Amino acid sequence: MSLIADASLAGTGLDSASLRGLGQSLASDELIVFAVRHHSPGCAWQLQQLFASHPPSVVLVEGPRSFDPLLPLLVHPEAQMPLAIYTYAVGGAAADSRRAAYYPFCDYSPELVALRAAAAQGIPARFIDLDFAEQCALEASPPEVELRQDSLLDEGHYRRSEHLQRLASQLGCRDHEELWEHLFEVPATQGDWPEHLTRVAAYCQLARLDCSHDELHADGTLAREAEMAWHIQQALAARRPGEGPVLVVVGGLHAVALPGLLATGVERPAISRAGLTDEASALIRYSFDRLERLNGYAAGMTAPAWHQRLWHAQLKHPQRSAQAPARPRQAAALELLFEVAEKLREQDVELPLPTLTAAYEQMLRLTTLRGRDAPIRVDVDDAILSCFIQGDADADGVRVRQVARACFTGQALGRVPPGAGTPPLVKDVEYRARRQRLKLHDSQPRRVVLDLYRRAEHRRSSQLLHGLLLLGIPFAWRTGGPDFVGGHGLHLLQEHWEYAWTASTEGALVEASVYGATLPQAVANRFAQRLGQQAGDGVADARGAAALLVQACVLGLHEQLATPLQRLAEAIGADPVFASLVAATASLSLLLESREPLQAAHLPGLPGLLRSAYQRATYLGAQGVSEAEATGHVACLVQLRELLAGAAGAELDQALYWALVSQLHQQPNLLLRGACAGLLYLAGRLSEAQLATELAGHLHGLRQPQEAVAYLRGLLSTARESAWQIPSLLEVLDQLLNQWGEAQFVACLPELRLAFAEMTPRETDRIATRVAQLHGADDLGRLRHATLHADQVQANLRLSQSLALVLQGDGLDPWMTP
Repeated sequence: MSLIADASLAGTGLDSASLRGLGQSLASDELIVFAVRHHSPGCAWQLQQLFASHPPSVVLVEGPRSFDPLLPLLVHPEAQMPLAIYTYAVGGAAADSRRAAYYPFCDYSPELVALRAAAAQGIPARFIDLDFAEQCALEASPPEVELRQDSLLDEGHYRRSEHLQRLASQLGCRDHEELWEHLFEVPATQGDWPEHLTRVAAYCQLARLDCSHDELHADGTLAREAEMAWHIQQALAARRPGEGPVLVVVGGLHAVALPGLLATGVERPAISRAGLTDEASALIRYSFDRLERLNGYAAGMTAPAWHQRLWHAQLKHPQRSAQAPARPRQAAALELLFEVAEKLREQDVELPLPTLTAAYEQMLRLTTLRGRDAPIRVDVDDAILSCFIQGDADADGVRVRQVARACFTGQALGRVPPGAGTPPLVKDVEYRARRQRLKLHDSQPRRVVLDLYRRAEHRRSSQLLHGLLLLGIPFAWRTGGPDFVGGHGLHLLQEHWEYAWTASTEGALVEASVYGATLPQAVANRFAQRLGQQAGDGVADARGAAALLVQACVLGLHEQLATPLQRLAEAIGADPVFASLVAATASLSLLLESREPLQAAHLPGLPGLLRSAYQRATYLGAQGVSEAEATGHVACLVQLRELLAGAAGAELDQALYWALVSQLHQQPNLLLRGACAGLLYLAGRLSEAQLATELAGHLHGLRQPQEAVAYLRGLLSTARESAWQIPSLLEVLDQLLNQWGEAQFVACLPELRLAFAEMTPRETDRIATRVAQLHGADDLGRLRHATLHADQVQANLRLSQSLALVLQGDGLDPWMTP
């Protein structure tokens, strides 16, 4: 046959005659097994021709049997594609037993075309595959903590096929996607459906040659095919003489195996459902960007908007498409070129009409060069990239590629028909949101302010919104207020949120139904999954365990705190990182002090955990500190000091902390030594005279100026009050600066800036006044001159430097000293 050269069949045990025989075995007066590529307009077109010439008596479609109740909704006149059937299965309490999947449909999906045609002609139709829960039970895959969300139309076998890759290489195609469009989509409107079916069967048989029996058994393919063959047997037995054939629409990889199974007879596979605790399916909105395989969704073909455009053109002019198949494709390509150009012009990319003309001509020449009768996606894409990129390929090219891909993908969003019903989780969230007086009647963004400390109703609203965030529901986002988990903005009393109820919100809630039928149940299960993920990491992380405990309180999961508390206790004893223990100590202190928002002050064992974390933190803090860790170590010491000053710190042994600070005060690291000196000074454990003496010794006695500034930076990071409380500090620093040359000053400038960076504007003015007084002035005058441009200042500095070099060369550099 002309489809596959004999050289491509070398070593396969196949020849053109056997492949043609395989294709012919798929069609008879009683049974037609129509092999399809999921989301293939070419297969959908030929399927329409089959319905016109050989009306079937029953239509059987690959897909879980439990989808049958959704068929009326799927073929409803008001159903707008793309849609998907979302299904999930829960096998037990463990996180790895939760699985979910999508079965997407678009207008040119052969399965949907068959179901719509059957509905229009009053022909019975049903799905014949194993239920999703049964498929999950068959897969020999390792358990995963994160929820798996698969596609029931995954075509990975085609992508991995070495035989198809070899054929693509021989025909000058880059991958199997280009190969498929080259072989099947371009000539789809020519020829009859039996010839098309034979060619598809040959293609799929080549792909199946690369799948071992063990592989097909492990992923459940063999059991699924046995289930489908059993349903076909039942349909053939029920078919009356004179009726139309039984039509079976399945993926090509399965289709080529079914004649052999039917010839020998097959028993229905028995798959245990004993461990199944919950399963459900729902019809949801889908979108082209999710249908696009390049976006990571294993749903089928690439460029859904491109194929949708071609499908509409073929339906609009069926005779023209059959007689001159190149014309609809050329017209669709020209429309897409104009669309890309328009979007690029909106981004200020100039594309004159001659450039568009050149791109169209380039596409036609590429089509001819590659031996095609009509352009395919890659021909249009290559023409766009070669003609529309005017500048650098890595700069301007990125924008052109992004726009082109967006146009090939499209933005279509489906619409579920009336009567689809509302899944339990969606109903529950709607009820709870309305009870909290959130407005859901439109998609208008709104704002809400929640008073966490004084209003119990507001705390319930906060828990609801945080729960939806945990589930990944695009409904609300926090714009302000305290972040208890991250430890930021804790002085704030109110949370600020923006929210909007959209179609994406409902779709995401349907997907989140795998976690539970009510919001509290779903949030609890998702949180348990996150706990399991942390435990599965195998790393003792006190910071992370404490953050999860705080998050549980934010979510209102107070009845499920036993496990987080136990995990935190274990992490405190095993985590070797000082900063992690300090963060855990701060989180525990927050839980004890936060009162109403977290409602955790009376949790059993919390004070004991705080003491354990604090004691281990003070122990770990005394271990060796590297130069790279010094800055973080100082921040942790400050955090512990603040903790001891709070209500939760009153029950802790402060002597442990001050023993740690005193020990670190003797460390060779100057940043750390200066920070500890500041802590001791503020606590009255180091007198002003002692600090002044130590400061003078460090600033004058060190060989490298950078070391002196590092000590100063550490001191001001913990006791910036010393800058104006200890007169000798600024005096010694002033003397030191006078001794430095310009090179030394520039080298130390970054550290100096860091040393004074935390000062408030008022504190900076206070220091500036003291410095001015050292030089006999009341203030330093105006430090910013708006009349001078930055270029002027830089030019004057360069002139000063040049003059200094000239004077130095003449031995007159003392003239530069004021």
